[in-house]
Amino acid sequence: MGLTCASDVAPGARPTVTLADITAAFMRTPWAKPTISTQPAGNVTLVNLPTYYQVTWTRDGFQPDEVDQATLVGVRVHLRPKLLGFTYTFGDGATTGPTTSTGGVYPDGDITHVYRAPGAFAVRVNTTFGADYSLDGRTWEPIPDTVTVPGPTTIVTVREARAVLVK
Repeated sequence: MGLTCASDVAPGARPTVTLADITAAFMRTPWAKPTISTQPAGNVTLVNLPTYYQVTWTRDGFQPDEVDQATLVGVRVHLRPKLLGFTYTFGDGATTGPTTSTGGVYPDGDITHVYRAPGAFAVRVNTTFGADYSLDGRTWEPIPDTVTVPGPTTIVTVREARAVLVK
């Protein structure tokens, strides 16, 4: 038969999974989408009032620490997404992040924004994922790449209130 350096092409040899194969599988992962909810509730707020933001995940797709599986050239590969950060876009030109905070509600939520003018603002959160992989249940290794998943847009309506004295 002779000698060969390519052990994966020798008769009876097991195919080799490359890091490029694993990275491609990582990029094809069906991700959970981050959605935003606000407080005051109902996605309606007032000018100059702190609005609290909180991220929740859609049921479909993979969230951080959930394990996806793929079979590449006959080898079972486990992919474990990890959250690297959220970037909140408030629709008025302001952003916050990247941060790993999912925000929260009044009074403890740490992702807030104050709108200075009334209007309808397209708000969203983008999530950057990294991941670890494991071949056939062996040790977890990092994938040296990231993917950013845009969340759906939520319209936040900002109104202006004015005090009126009556007799």
